[in-house]
Amino acid sequence: MATIQTPPELKLASPPLPVRQNSSDLDLMALTMAALRFVNPWSLESKQNQWQARIEPGTPEAKDRILTLAEVSQHDTPQDCWVVIYDRVYDISTFLDEHPGGADIMLEYAGRDASTAFRSSGHSKMAAKALERFLVGELPMQERMYRRPGGMRLSDIPE
Repeated sequence: MATIQTPPELKLASPPLPVRQNSSDLDLMALTMAALRFVNPWSLESKQNQWQARIEPGTPEAKDRILTLAEVSQHDTPQDCWVVIYDRVYDISTFLDEHPGGADIMLEYAGRDASTAFRSSGHSKMAAKALERFLVGELPMQERMYRRPGGMRLSDIPE
């Protein structure tokens, strides 16, 4: 049988802590609390609110959307599967069952860059063109490898 130990009660020192009453001294705690009244760091507002609307793959708006690798990495399940191919982000969730190589090979790259696997498996130009209907966005310039100045040069990257 386990016993539960409770911590001893804490007792404050009998004399209160000295408080400076000099008006020239700034009370750091008071300033911090005043600032927190204006800006609440614990609020639930986040950038996720910006992306709550479902991105419809293949729409013109999808071409203009910028998605970071961190955002892509959150979509790594069979129900929500995104991959990056040649710096573009694709939602292939609906294509997993249709893929000739099977869903398992695509799930290996869920939430990650699959450019090398896509290229090395010998996909045709038609397969690269078929990706357009799954497009949901593009990586920011600083995270790109192929579609940026000074990036890797491949002659057959689809436009």
